[in-house]
Amino acid sequence: MVIANQESKVRRKWTPQQKFAIIQEVRKAPSITEGLKRQDISTSQFYAWDKQLNVGINAALRSSKPVKPAHTRELERENRLLKEMVLNLSHQVCELKKTLSLPL
Repeated sequence: MVIANQESKVRRKWTPQQKFAIIQEVRKAPSITEGLKRQDISTSQFYAWDKQLNVGINAALRSSKPVKPAHTRELERENRLLKEMVLNLSHQVCELKKTLSLPL
């Protein structure tokens, strides 16, 4: 029995810059399939890299502070105003007690 030599695929490693260049080249091709053949990478590998690229781009563009909904901002503003009103009323009560010589 003769065993035929099978060419095993060698694991290749790419830098992030090389992966980005490959993604760009595949996208420039007339079809994804054609671009993948030119670059000699699998469809799953391409889409995995493409997903990683999109996640990285979104993370880089995301603001460091989460955006609060308008309703939340309005409630916070109303809360500040109410706190100021309570503080002013407390000062008025203290002044009235002083004026009437009542215990504070």
